[in-house]
Amino acid sequence: MQQTQVKWYFFFLLVLLIFVWAIHFNGLYGQDSYEYLRYTKCIKAFIKTGANPGDYFWPVLYPISGALFSFLFPVPFALQFISMLALVTAAIYLEKILVLLFPSGKSLATLYVFLFFLLSPYMLRASLVIMSDSLTILWIVMGAYYFQKYRNTLANKYFLWLIFCFTAAIFTRYAAFVVIFPLAVVAAYLFLRNFKIVPFIIAILIVFLIFLPHIFIRRESPFQFIHHEWLDTWSPRNLFRNHFNTGNGRSSYFFKNIIYAFFNVAHPAFCFAGIVFFFTCLHLSYKKLKLGITPYLISVFLYAFFLAGIPFQNMRFLLLSFPFVLIILYRGYEYVEQLSKNRRGWQYVVITIVIIQFALFYRVFVPFYNDNKVEKYMANKMLSYSNRTVYTFSIDGALKSYGFVGNIINMAEIKLDTVKKIDTNFLVLFNPSEFSETWKNEIPMKNWEFLNKHYDLIKLEDMPNGWELYRNNFSFKK
Repeated sequence: MQQTQVKWYFFFLLVLLIFVWAIHFNGLYGQDSYEYLRYTKCIKAFIKTGANPGDYFWPVLYPISGALFSFLFPVPFALQFISMLALVTAAIYLEKILVLLFPSGKSLATLYVFLFFLLSPYMLRASLVIMSDSLTILWIVMGAYYFQKYRNTLANKYFLWLIFCFTAAIFTRYAAFVVIFPLAVVAAYLFLRNFKIVPFIIAILIVFLIFLPHIFIRRESPFQFIHHEWLDTWSPRNLFRNHFNTGNGRSSYFFKNIIYAFFNVAHPAFCFAGIVFFFTCLHLSYKKLKLGITPYLISVFLYAFFLAGIPFQNMRFLLLSFPFVLIILYRGYEYVEQLSKNRRGWQYVVITIVIIQFALFYRVFVPFYNDNKVEKYMANKMLSYSNRTVYTFSIDGALKSYGFVGNIINMAEIKLDTVKKIDTNFLVLFNPSEFSETWKNEIPMKNWEFLNKHYDLIKLEDMPNGWELYRNNFSFKK
């Protein structure tokens, strides 16, 4: 890859940095991002003082990376910067993969990556938020690049690099295991055919060293993650369902799971031209599509099958296999580009694609941006009640992150009808309109109904997006 091309990638990173600074977006939204932030602070405290960071739900590599970067930047920005840097670096490696697989289309790869990876609305949004998706994608794409290099050369240094990257991907997001599995099987087969003891021992040490933080933090139950709720509830019957009732509430979707699982091929927020590239690939025939993409094709299908069996739909889950989707669709893009370029106005086609991508990005990003503003606003409003007990749900992470020091009780983690004594000087911050259907007959709504039945709740104020703040009138209804 030429130095000029790399400069363009990092110019794009600079644009992202200016963008988040200009709109004051710190990457925090929803419970998950605040939990990543909280645990990153715990890891940093452990590095500085040796204080036990405790346990948390997800893999540890993203917060560990954030803790290390936080010695250069403030903690929230360190995590957000990792996501942005990971996207740009993944784009560089994705272009390298395309050049290895499709040497004849080398000149087209850069534009393809910019238009349909960096400007993919969901990918771009993932790079701006404090979540582990972008970093996981970097490990997956880097591992795939070294996988290709190893296939071509059988050099053990590339095998060791792919072991490092694939292991890091798993301990950033466990689900990455499904995505990398087909590539790992091919690499293992090639390695065993050319087995050498020294690189084998080094590979074992690499896996162990990356696994070590996980063992340290979860030494009492290091394999508990295997019993994740989604694995325990996975069923092939879910492929043809779109209504679910789980521990995370009720959920209904328009499409069956098996259709949703392939949205990263044709959904506009992933690749709006994906369906065109897909049918173009079919038109070109399997021989022209290149047999080298077979592991990536298997990976996309395997991961889609895995997601379709989970009783839940979330678009961000589809991000992990999206780079492989773009690899598969590249021949279709190359063919369409050649047809278009032979006619006048190709530059206008590119400009149109950029405009469409930005419009779609605006559509998917604004709700996150608004949620971020609402959470900051509500957290700042609650600072004046920092000496009180607050019963709430889904926003407790935001309250803690923005400085609320009162007693926060998550209404999903306790059954109030089983508590013998409740501090009557409490507040309730709840969103009845949003939670009443999703959490019907579940613990949060049961607690809300219990408080309304047994206490005299007086509304203090209405907050944005249906949130309401109540105080107890110090009277208990018998």
